[in-house]
Amino acid sequence: MNIEQYNKLLNFTSPLKECFTSSGKEIYLVGGIVRDIHAGLNDIFDRDLDFTTDATPDEIKTIIQPIAENVWLSGQQFGTIGARVNGKTIEITTHRSESYVSESRKPVVTFSTDLQEDLSRRDFTINSMAVNLESGKLIDPYNGLRDLQLKILRTPLDPHISFSEDPLRMMRAARFISRFNLTLDKGIKESVNELKERLRIVSNERIRDELNKLLITPDPNPGFKFLLKTKLFETFLPELKSCKRQHRIRYLRHDHCVRLAALLINIASETRKARLKDLKYSNREVDTIDNLVSASQMILGQPMDNAHYRKWYIHAGENRQGSIEIASMQRGARRKIAAIHRKARHLDQELEDYTPPFTGSEIISILSMPQGPEVGEVLQLLENMFIESGPVSNQEALDFLVEWEKGKDNSKRK
Repeated sequence: MNIEQYNKLLNFTSPLKECFTSSGKEIYLVGGIVRDIHAGLNDIFDRDLDFTTDATPDEIKTIIQPIAENVWLSGQQFGTIGARVNGKTIEITTHRSESYVSESRKPVVTFSTDLQEDLSRRDFTINSMAVNLESGKLIDPYNGLRDLQLKILRTPLDPHISFSEDPLRMMRAARFISRFNLTLDKGIKESVNELKERLRIVSNERIRDELNKLLITPDPNPGFKFLLKTKLFETFLPELKSCKRQHRIRYLRHDHCVRLAALLINIASETRKARLKDLKYSNREVDTIDNLVSASQMILGQPMDNAHYRKWYIHAGENRQGSIEIASMQRGARRKIAAIHRKARHLDQELEDYTPPFTGSEIISILSMPQGPEVGEVLQLLENMFIESGPVSNQEALDFLVEWEKGKDNSKRK
């Protein structure tokens, strides 16, 4: 355990503890931060903090009022009050149990005054620990610390109960397997095999967020193996079965768009876009992933002469490095990547300095052309000229436009 971080957290939460104890209420630090403190991680103090209490939501609002800089109530119906305390975001939730019923996409929440019941309703034992802010002691009724040390992933209740109550926990299993290099406790895999269809009642937004968390773990491969073996992937990303070399995405930067692009590079563009939209990725994310895929395919395609390099450089834009990383995962990519680096030494300065010889307004004036799509077409022609031949002077560009205009007029006469 990181004692320094632990004491720093207890010191920070002291005013919160005093507010609750003076009101006759209990408060505990819970969630992943308790697990990560005991896992010895060092970057935990920058995270938001989660607490649980026997106070009701209305009581929480009253108790924290003297120390809260801001309070928000968007989660009140689920028992959660958010606040800003001493510059840090915190969430305080009434002890609760929750479960999904039939085909509902939202949990039915029941409040409780029993901490142990609250902890029993959490996903895994490594996340079912709490810290008593009054005493500073660890509350661990389900031996989560032991499981963390033994690297075992286990549910506090029977996995059928845990996964039935919140089917997203089956996906979380994949993330924790990858993040902490855990071994599955007996029964988890069997329960997922039987209950995997229940994941369909979970909103696509929650599934997307969980997939992103898996993708940015240091090595997502163990999690993907779990999804494939249990066939859980069929409920949200059936294309995963056709994805090759997914084990290599651990070498890519911890960016979900880069890693998704690498994972789905061999999936047809329209299929890939449709799946990402089904999972509620934003238009910007879908466009970024599409650009990463197409840019990496450009690297792997035709020989990298100067014109092809310029075209790739402009097309890839801010995704250049990501597309190089993705291309490097593919078979036979070594020579292609070497060619990219050779061209970069000779052409990057020219590309960084490149600006179109004329603006849209100047083109309108030179060609006596009305505003409209044709102006964009002319700008593209000038860019293509640069791609093929490199930098051109304004006079060369002007001569090109004059000849282009003559050719257009001749075509009209015919």
